[in-house]
This record gives sequence, C-alpha cells and structure tokens, in this order.
Amino acid sequence: MRTNRGAADLLAARAQREGRPVTVTFQVTDRCNYECVHCYQEHREPGAARREELSTAEIVRILDELAAAGVLFLTIMGGEVFVRRDADELLTAAHERGFALKLLTTGHHVHDRRADLLATLRPLQVEMSLYAAGAHAHEQVTRSPGSWERTVAAARRLIERRVPVVLKSPVMEVNLDELEALARLAADLGAQYQFDPKITAIETGDEAPVALRMKADALRRFYHGPMRDYLATTYGPGTPAATALADGAELRPLHHTPCRAGQQSLSISPYGEVWPCNALPLPCGNLRQQSFAEIWRGSATLADVRDLRWARLAECNACELRAFCQRCHGMALVEQGDLGGPSLEACRHAVAVRDELRAQGVVPADHTALPPTWDRVDLDGQHPRRPADGKRRPAALRILS
Repeated sequence: MRTNRGAADLLAARAQREGRPVTVTFQVTDRCNYECVHCYQEHREPGAARREELSTAEIVRILDELAAAGVLFLTIMGGEVFVRRDADELLTAAHERGFALKLLTTGHHVHDRRADLLATLRPLQVEMSLYAAGAHAHEQVTRSPGSWERTVAAARRLIERRVPVVLKSPVMEVNLDELEALARLAADLGAQYQFDPKITAIETGDEAPVALRMKADALRRFYHGPMRDYLATTYGPGTPAATALADGAELRPLHHTPCRAGQQSLSISPYGEVWPCNALPLPCGNLRQQSFAEIWRGSATLADVRDLRWARLAECNACELRAFCQRCHGMALVEQGDLGGPSLEACRHAVAVRDELRAQGVVPADHTALPPTWDRVDLDGQHPRRPADGKRRPAALRILS
C-alpha cells in the first residue's frame, strides 16, 4: 500500500483515537552478517545454542493478525532480514496484506533480482545504515570488508528503480566529522539522509557500545553544527515551541507521555515476544501462546507502559529541562535499570540542546538550570550509572535469557 504522508498521518490519528495499533516493528531475525561495533541487539556467539526463530508459517499467521487488528505501518527488520531464506516470501506476504511497508537492511544482499522484487512491493522506504562517506571509516564500524561498496551499490540499484532510500547514521565520536560528507553523498545518490545522536547499551545491559558516544566537546559541536538548523526550525522564532517558551508554557506538560511506545506502536521479536518498542525489551506477551489482539488489549505490562506520564517519572517530573528532553523508556530501563526513572544520557543531551539554544538567543541567558540527576551524569556519556544495589541487568531483562 503506497500512501502519501498527509493521508497516513490522518489514518494514524484516527487509529489512535479508536485504540487500535498503528505501527508494528517486526524483527524477523537477530542474525546478521555484519558485526557493527555499536549494535544494541543481542547476538548469540557462533556455535552457541540458538532459540528457534519464528517459522514462515508463524510469521504469516501473525501478519494476518496484524492486518485484522488494523495495523497500518509495518517495519520489517533484523539483524539482517535477508539472512532468512524466506525473506522474499515474507516481504511479499506483508505487501499482499496491504501494509505500508518499511524495510531495514544493510543492503548486502540486495542484488539486481532482489531490487526488482522490492520495486514491485512498493515500500514506503528502504532504510540502510551508512556510517561514513568512504569505505575505510565505514568498515571500521561494520568490521566487514567490502560492506561500504555493497551498501552504496544497493542504494543505487533501488533508487534506479524509484524505491525511496533513506541512509541512516548513528553519530559517534569516530564519525561526527563525516556527517557533512555523508549528507552530500546521500544527495548525490538521490537518497534521503538521517542521523541519530544516541548510542545505546546492548539490550542485555552490556554497556560496551557507550564507549563510542560523543564526548562532551563533540556533543557541543554536534548541536552547534549538524543540528543547528534543526534546532532553529524546531525552537526558533515563529515556531510553536518558541511561542510556548516566551509565554512560560510547558512544552512537556506533566500529563503528557515522553514516548509513544506501546500506545500506538509495538515491536515483535524473532521469537514471538511482543515488546512496547524494539528499544524497550520488556516482554508483554508471546505470539506463540497468545493472539496479537489478546496482548494488545490485555497485557498488564503494556498498560503500565502506556500510563508512563512525565508526572510518574522520578526526577523527570521535577526537571526544568523537560522542554529540551527526548527521554527514551528503553535507555532508562536498560542503562539505569528503572523504567520509571530518568535516562542519564537523555539528561546530557537536554543540557546540550538548551545550551545551544541559549547561545542562539532562543532561550534566555539566565536559563541555567540543570537536571536533578546532574551529579550522576558522566559528561562524556561513557559510564551509565547502575542502581545502588549493583545489579548489572534489570530484573525485567533477565527473564529474556
């Protein structure tokens, strides 16, 4: 189903009013032929015992349930989707059920024949990660020789067939200075380009990837450089945010939620587990034992996540920087071990955003408040602080092992 964005937004708003799910992210495998240094997903070691992924028949049944529930947008992702031998069959089945389809892939397996197939499926977009404008820096991240050329070649194949391509890049200390060249490369290819400034711990709680985060100086440069225009168009003169700030109104009122996870979107793991979001590995049910409708309507865990308002979040509910905060439920749970508390990395970014807006004159010069958490925030983002009980992994995550 190809739909323009205005119509899609109207459909999504109606579905939310009616209490129906709008978006599902379906991770059909956690296997991948790359070994990206920043990856937040748990991957089993070679030779280790593996859990049994959902079969083709199980996935098709679940797709039927999603369609019956009224899901509009479906994102298919891995790992790497195309390490599954039935990947083409699954994508075709999703298309036949009328979903507005997005696909996340490295592009490694998108040869001419598969590009032809994807063109017939008319996805809303195909998203591929590209970490640098040249092969050397990109392959330091993927740890896979030849991966840069494979991704770029796949993007070209798809764009030639008029398939919308989005090149995405997590921003790390090692590739901050690549962003301008990456944006130029995307434009030259005819692709869109997005970047994500937050590197997260692995969903098991392993903190190894956080060493790649932008340190304090790089974070300042990021918001003063690549993000400067975005901040100006979001908070600058004439924007609703600027008007609210000038009037002393709250941009993040206490009765609002900081995240839509579980409210209009859900995630499904390769083993049938339903999570509020693919970044929030909190089991709400399993599609091998329950129907999608039963989980959507009846999961107590899901209901609790839906009710997470700013007012319920310890310390966040007293923070003067909520207007600049993009708190992530998943990061709070995985890194701090508390779904109902702050994400210290979000605190670090909120201060960086406020400081840049103050430098631009958007925020008054006397706005110098800091989050209540600030004495626990590592300014370089390298050491998420665990709870005082010393537990390395939140209890909600240990049951996933």
